Amino acid sequence: AMADLASTCKDKLAYFRIKELKDILHQLGLPKQGKKQDLIDRVLALLSDEQGQRHHGWGRKNSFTKEAVAKIIDDIYRKMQIQSAPDLATRSHTGSDLFRPKDEVNDSFQPQPVTKVRCICDSKLLNDNMIQCEDDRCHVWQHMSCVLVPDKPTEGVGPEVPPHFYCELCRLSRADPFWVTTGNPLPPLKFMSSGVANDGTSVLQTVEKTFQLSRADRETVQRSEYDLQVWCILMNDKVQFRMQWPQYAELEVNG
Repeated sequence: AMADLASTCKDKLAYFRIKELKDILHQLGLPKQGKKQDLIDRVLALLSDEQGQRHHGWGRKNSFTKEAVAKIIDDIYRKMQIQSAPDLATRSHTGSDLFRPKDEVNDSFQPQPVTKVRCICDSKLLNDNMIQCEDDRCHVWQHMSCVLVPDKPTEGVGPEVPPHFYCELCRLSRADPFWVTTGNPLPPLKFMSSGVANDGTSVLQTVEKTFQLSRADRETVQRSEYDLQVWCILMNDKVQFRMQWPQYAELEVNG
């Protein structure tokens, strides 16, 4: 069983990025310097031989059992899986057999994906300033001027491009740990400001949209495990994956 434990952990470690490996080493109280393979070897040493810790001069601080090391690895592995597939997190799972590391794909053989533009402005036109959603199942392109909102607009200066970008629908699907989004009968709309004037008073903004619920939608919504929900996010929220509502909001449906 110990050999199995080591080989399972080895597979998971190979799947980790430097960030996750450093996180594990931090939890184990081990040095975090070195190339990716050095970091992997440092963790594997704890799983492969009892003396491993003393050979590497790590002192007595690391009195972790192999099972404890394996659990730390498994926890981080699950967290990665959940981040990359929010809908998996909502199904009940036992053991770790639900999760499989994604096979590394040789990019040279992949057909080039069709450029998919879906922006909150409704325009499908490509321009020179586009940004792409990172979600593997989405990859839509959006206009930077529509979706990147600077905290303090400066004349002639474009908004800062974030290191990681998710479109508003992918942000929402991650914002709620309990519900899985199954469809969007009404595409997202954008209010032109945050609703607060410079002097702190509220600015009234209204937006009106018509959408049809198909017969299938209506039947779905009548089932107890489905809801029709209205969600709102702040486009330039520093916390990407959460909902934000204006302080005073009213919603009218069918008048």
